[in-house]
Amino acid sequence: MVAGVGESLAELTGPLLAACEQAVAELVAQDPSTLVLVGPGERTWRHEPREWGTLAGYGVAVEAPRDHPATAPGLPLSLTVGRWLLERVGWTGPVVLQEVSVSTSVPDCLELGHSLDQQAGSRAAWLVLGDGSNRRGVRSPGFEDPEAESFDAAVVKALTGADPKELADIAPAVADELGCVGRAGWQVAAGGLGGPGSATATLRYEGAPFGVGYFVADWRFPA
Repeated sequence: MVAGVGESLAELTGPLLAACEQAVAELVAQDPSTLVLVGPGERTWRHEPREWGTLAGYGVAVEAPRDHPATAPGLPLSLTVGRWLLERVGWTGPVVLQEVSVSTSVPDCLELGHSLDQQAGSRAAWLVLGDGSNRRGVRSPGFEDPEAESFDAAVVKALTGADPKELADIAPAVADELGCVGRAGWQVAAGGLGGPGSATATLRYEGAPFGVGYFVADWRFPA
């Protein structure tokens, strides 16, 4: 959700940012015991809760959280955006910061998700960050691919169906070919958030500004 060089954050966001903020605000309004953030990066690593990130490398003067130690930024883009969103809606409670390598296998993603769920407990809420294909049209960061739109549509179907199995079935090789970095994070969520029919889903946003697939969906589980 960060624009490239020469684009402002406001130009990219609009309805997308509004959908993100609404989803995250409703998430924290449930008064969870902790927020589990999962996002793609270069490695699979549990970050310390006080670690922070910056969007300066993307031309945006954002440090998240704003109050942070005098250490070098250590969060990947995905978790930096997640912390920024939580700060925007006023969350000051506990966080779990889980980076997952984009190359993580499906079984390892599912196992990690199950482990996170067991550790965080039933009153935790999850915020999972990750983009769809970056091959959506001539303005895309990657080369345009005619398969990108149908791939993203399948992801949206899994999200709107609240179906972890469909998320788990996303083929890593296909996701990689289409420039999708969200695959591993979604499959971590699939390992931790129950079976089909255990949640109801709301799709708040679907689009491909600047040639990248973005979706905002939230799942609610019965008490």
